[in-house]
Amino acid sequence: MDKTVKISAYSAPAKGEALQANVVKDKFAALELEQKQAQLDEERNKSLELLKNVVQLRESLKQEQARSAEQAAKVVQLEDKLSKLAALEESQIAKRNAQIEEEKKYSLELLRNIEELKEKLKQEKSRSSEIADSGVQLEAKLQEIAALEAKLKDLSGVFGKIVSIAEAGKVVAEK
Repeated sequence: MDKTVKISAYSAPAKGEALQANVVKDKFAALELEQKQAQLDEERNKSLELLKNVVQLRESLKQEQARSAEQAAKVVQLEDKLSKLAALEESQIAKRNAQIEEEKKYSLELLRNIEELKEKLKQEKSRSSEIADSGVQLEAKLQEIAALEAKLKDLSGVFGKIVSIAEAGKVVAEK
């Protein structure tokens, strides 16, 4: 669809009106210029503040990078210390395990010795009981020997009398 627009014909403004219109336009343009200048000044101030912020942020970034580098170095040192400590701890654990194994072997050897000594003690107890039995038997034999010695003395006395009688009988027979 075609639309038709009606426009009034251009009429040139009058000179007085043109001057007033120019003055109004100039005032309006000056006002716009002032506003634009104020906006420009405001934008400059904002830009300066932002630039200061950027400079501060760059300085902060440099400081943070320096701190990060220091902390990274510290982390490396700590990791190195940690690995050394871990290695030391592992070696100590290995030494302790070796000591424990040695102690186990020594304990087993001592247990074997204890068992042997127990066995020897049993044997000694049986021997001592045998000796005690032998002692009792020896005591009985000693008593028997003492009794026999007493009998022997009696018999010696009797034998002595028999010998003296026999000698007396020899002497009598020789006479």
